[in-house]
Amino acid sequence: MKIGGIIEQTNLALYTIASIKDQPGSVAEVLKVFAEHHINLAYITEGAVNTGNALLAFCVDCDDKEKVDKLLLHHTGVAGENINKHEYVALIGIYGPHFREKPSIAVNVFDALGKAGINILGISSSISTISCVVHLQEMEKAKEALLNHFELP
Repeated sequence: MKIGGIIEQTNLALYTIASIKDQPGSVAEVLKVFAEHHINLAYITEGAVNTGNALLAFCVDCDDKEKVDKLLLHHTGVAGENINKHEYVALIGIYGPHFREKPSIAVNVFDALGKAGINILGISSSISTISCVVHLQEMEKAKEALLNHFELP
């Protein structure tokens, strides 16, 4: 299957917060803190869980993790016991074009990574991109698996 290319970013930390209120504006309040401190988010996902809370996941550069830890500690909308951090992760993905015309693209990505023994820590997708967060030590193996499975231009 032909794709446009592979994207990758290393030296990231993945945070998951399971205590965000599932209501309008809650995620924006958390993300606004990072914007005010000029912290770039390389990856963001959010979804409601059945407890009335939302699960927010995001990646930042590892150089910013101490700053992020302090900001989260003092943020009133976040309960500390519901924050998890995976240090030294990487983002790898593929990009299109025309993924909406290829309904099997996601299963092909996850099948290739699974067969290579890669544990996926997070998934994000758009109309033209599918990205996964993986452990940094698995990055080269993940890239090799995708390159073996997909055809580049």
